[in-house]
Amino acid sequence: MNQSSYAKIIALDTRRYFKSINTLMGIVSGIVCDDKLENSEIQYLSTWLTENSDLSQEYPASVIYRRVREVLRDGVITEEERIHLLNELKILSGNDFMATGSSLPDHISSVFDADPHVIIPGNVFVFTGEFMWGSRDSLHHAIEHRGGYFKKSVTNSTNYLVVGSKASPDWITENFGRKIQKAVDMAESGEYEIAIIREADWVIALDK
Repeated sequence: MNQSSYAKIIALDTRRYFKSINTLMGIVSGIVCDDKLENSEIQYLSTWLTENSDLSQEYPASVIYRRVREVLRDGVITEEERIHLLNELKILSGNDFMATGSSLPDHISSVFDADPHVIIPGNVFVFTGEFMWGSRDSLHHAIEHRGGYFKKSVTNSTNYLVVGSKASPDWITENFGRKIQKAVDMAESGEYEIAIIREADWVIALDK
């Protein structure tokens, strides 16, 4: 196979991937548009994800896949599980401002690395906010499992500050003077190699 043919195959696979992701997000948007989540809708989403299991490791499908499986694991969907899942699907279906930063004030959205090259092994990560991917303990475990390190506070050794996608614009604004502001000051000084990244950037790096 020549290089041109190989490139065409890669391009085709990429288009199929984005088409599948867009289809999934369209389904999710349709499900949550009435601010309700029925058992039949959860089951339909589960069936679609099973039939498209190749997306189960791709963000944001991986998050949806894991959350739906957790809700259906015991065969009983509680009201608490239903509300929690609905809220997470609403965030992922287009209300997740962290995907673009567009709903954040300019002085905040501009601090994120526009094209982050995230390397986990040997680097130090600090997490702030709430994460769709999982609990803080699970984030730490994922970092350690891949040869990285985590700290609770931004220090001179921090390489990445990761901002969770469940954080609201109000939360970001109120907490801007803390971890994020310190990371911004360090980055702007030019003395430290620190990047401020979104949860999505970090999740993508997990699969590399």
